[in-house]
Amino acid sequence: MVPFIRASSDAAAVRVGDLARRAIPVVPSHLSMAAARKVALVKQISLLLIERDDHIVGTIDERALAAEHDLTAVAAAMKPLASHLRPAMPAAEARARFIRAGVDILPVVAGGFILGAVTRSDLEQGRIETR
Repeated sequence: MVPFIRASSDAAAVRVGDLARRAIPVVPSHLSMAAARKVALVKQISLLLIERDDHIVGTIDERALAAEHDLTAVAAAMKPLASHLRPAMPAAEARARFIRAGVDILPVVAGGFILGAVTRSDLEQGRIETR
């Protein structure tokens, strides 16, 4: 069995902040699911942030993108932004959060700012960000 994450060269545990992050598109809450699918396809990501009145109010994930009717407004299908990762979170804790949430991608939040998203596969493969 291959470990789900590799340790860094100094044998310290890998943290979420060490992993490669993806930009998350932000779409307005009144947008239709058909339009949201197009954004997700063009940006090649299965998570969208939903914005209303200049505030991030929720997410649309791959399940909603696949299941909801084309004319449904994303506001009706979104989930509140309840589960997220923090840069200092150990990889093992992040993995547990992915399992509990039952999702393949989660946003990374620090100080009230969304830094991007990490996928479960990136976490399990230990894809470290190179700058």
